[in-house]
Amino acid sequence: MGSGLEAGHTVDPDQFEPGVPDEDQARLHLVDLELFEVAARFSLGLTKRWALDVTAPFREVRVSADFEDETGEHLPDFSSIHHRNETISGMGDVSLAGRYRWKPLNLAGWIFDLAAGASLPTGAIEDDPFALGAQGLPHQHIFFGSGTVDPVLGATGYRRSEVAPFVGWLRWSGPIETNSKGYRAGARVSSGLGFSPSFGLERWSFLGQLEVFHEEASRWAGRDARNSGRTDLVANLGAFWSPAEDWTAQLLVRVPDNLEARGGQLDLGPILSFGVTRSWSLKPHDHGDSDHDGEDDV
Repeated sequence: MGSGLEAGHTVDPDQFEPGVPDEDQARLHLVDLELFEVAARFSLGLTKRWALDVTAPFREVRVSADFEDETGEHLPDFSSIHHRNETISGMGDVSLAGRYRWKPLNLAGWIFDLAAGASLPTGAIEDDPFALGAQGLPHQHIFFGSGTVDPVLGATGYRRSEVAPFVGWLRWSGPIETNSKGYRAGARVSSGLGFSPSFGLERWSFLGQLEVFHEEASRWAGRDARNSGRTDLVANLGAFWSPAEDWTAQLLVRVPDNLEARGGQLDLGPILSFGVTRSWSLKPHDHGDSDHDGEDDV
């Protein structure tokens, strides 16, 4: 996955750089970020209805920081404790979830995957950047973990039909405690509904979907963090190709439209992701199994 993010904010006097006269202070911070993620997802089918999912993300952020004075003049040699040109990379929080496949009899054609689990504190965390900034010390606003075990819930529905193949989903994650550095991540909820036709192609399927994403503000020492918390409407377009029975490649483009951002300073660009799925059986198929009911395996 790859995307870009632009952020900018004016500078209050309490954010001035230490040891720099007021007339030489930057009055506008402009930050461009290039975001990349590679995630490995493993799904183990335990029975025909139960499965265990594990997701392990690795992330990288490339930061480019610029500064302007009160007249809008660029300050090429300005040094800041808040932002700098750098590349940050590391593991994110690994998630574990149990998944149950439900096929209600009164909803013909629909299959639902219901999931519950938690993200584990495997990603790096940082000290309170606002407390360090108030002391005039260098600090970091970018990190890849919450530092806590956070519950995750999800539901995905599929309607297999050549006429109306729908897909929809709802996901929620949220912390139940504050980490050792005084940080509490904001709860996240996202939901989408889309159409997934094949247009009569044997090895192809496509996806058109609208998604709503909402993230609550994160908190440091019990106070809302500046410029955190947002609501986006996201258009998703995707293509899926299965060159063989057990292989699928997918290309997905997500185009967010920000509806609300606390501070109004975040501009997220299109998100492009590519993935490959390989499935296999851990034991030989027994075609003579009398209790096989024709249900889809998880």
